[in-house]
Amino acid sequence: MDKSFQEKVGLRVFELRKEKNLSQQKLAVDANIERSHITHIEKGKKNISLSTLERLINALELDIPSFFNDKNFK
Repeated sequence: MDKSFQEKVGLRVFELRKEKNLSQQKLAVDANIERSHITHIEKGKKNISLSTLERLINALELDIPSFFNDKNFK
């Protein structure tokens, strides 16, 4: 079964966070959101707003096309 879009976003956030050696706490601080929110996002349990997604992408030091340029979104 295919993953939902929010699961794909969560997996991408998780992979990028790990790739950049960031803790959930550091990413949460940088994105100005609660750490527990990061947990729910990465597990695909939270449907996030576009503004939250934008803050996460910025905190990961990416641009929007780079975030979605991944096998999970093909």
